[in-house]
Amino acid sequence: MQLSWPVFLIFIASSPAADMQPAIDAQHEFAAVCERGGVDLWHKSLCGPLILVDRASRTSVANQPDPDQAFRKEGDLWIGHFPDRFVPSNTSIEWNGQHWATVMLPLPTDRFMRIRLLAHESFHRIQHDLGLSAPDTPNAHLDTEDGRVWLRMELRALARALRSDDAAARQYAADAMLFRLNRHRLFPGSAEMEANMEKQEGLAEYTGTFVAIRVTSETTAAAAPSVEFFEKSDAFARSFAYGTGPALGLLLDRYAPDWRDRAASESLDALLIAALEVKPAPDLEQAAEARAAAYDYAAVNAAEAEREQRHQALLAKLTKKFLEGPTLQFPQSQNLMRNFNPQELVPFPPHGTYYPTGTFTAEWGKLEISSGSGALLAPDNMSLLVAVPDDVNARPVRGDGWTLDLAPGWTIRPAQRAGTFTIAPAPK
Repeated sequence: MQLSWPVFLIFIASSPAADMQPAIDAQHEFAAVCERGGVDLWHKSLCGPLILVDRASRTSVANQPDPDQAFRKEGDLWIGHFPDRFVPSNTSIEWNGQHWATVMLPLPTDRFMRIRLLAHESFHRIQHDLGLSAPDTPNAHLDTEDGRVWLRMELRALARALRSDDAAARQYAADAMLFRLNRHRLFPGSAEMEANMEKQEGLAEYTGTFVAIRVTSETTAAAAPSVEFFEKSDAFARSFAYGTGPALGLLLDRYAPDWRDRAASESLDALLIAALEVKPAPDLEQAAEARAAAYDYAAVNAAEAEREQRHQALLAKLTKKFLEGPTLQFPQSQNLMRNFNPQELVPFPPHGTYYPTGTFTAEWGKLEISSGSGALLAPDNMSLLVAVPDDVNARPVRGDGWTLDLAPGWTIRPAQRAGTFTIAPAPK
């Protein structure tokens, strides 16, 4: 129903928190479960500053007084406007020296998924203090044909292990690690890169999954559908750990219950390989392919060969657009903030990572990408490229599927290469 403006004002005045009731209920729900979940896992409570944010209106529900002291108290919670200096996203932020977990509304209606999300982001809030932070650089090798084949084999084996028990589960878990070892053989250096992503995002998703399983009285089999879901992704490079992390953690709970005390210094896969006593065969490739036959290796191989043709066509398109075509260059900023879908990102080495959609903010303003040509983020994560705007003098600046709100004191001027432009401080 569309309300007229005067009626809308009356509605707000008479019921200021009515439309935020699901968020209020979620805050109370999570407060009832977070203490035990955090302490049991990491010896540090998951309970702490948590804010639920409506992305469109920025109306928010917090479980503590906001550091700016701008929110109003409603019962045992606080309601107000999420500060404009932050990009609304599922993450953790530092707000006037205080670490907050932020989660976007609406929340999942499914209780398992809702608790998992809230616990995931609450883990990110304490992650640095636990010594469990790591770089989250996209794993470009997982966008290649062989990288994807052997990750898909691993995901299938992990899902079977989560749904099984006794000797069968142990064999499936060992198969998953065999497939991983073969992938690392093909891509030297990939073991460390994958370990970093699984520490940064995989541990958060494991924490959320662990808490959700206990709260809902599910078994580890409840995590299997999410693992299988990630096999369908067309972009593993930044998202794979959301699938592997929970599976590895839950299997470690089964085979090496003290593993969390060593998670800061050892990778999840190394811990599981040791627990299962997986010994790489002399001919690792042959052994992996022999076991992979039970997971429909031939069909996956054929599908990934076809997908590789589409991927190479995309890289050619990105080359033409961002390296050869007219672009708008954003300046480097150590304060660049991002909100993005990790299942969309495409590594474009050595030039950076392609973002089909996303929101970026820095001192130069705010860039919103909803469709079209996307943006290329530099390898240092501090600068961007987009296709040349329709009109560099228009405000806001618009291009193919994107809108830029320039901050005061910034302008657009021609760059060295013909037809290209750059954002720079306005002359004083």
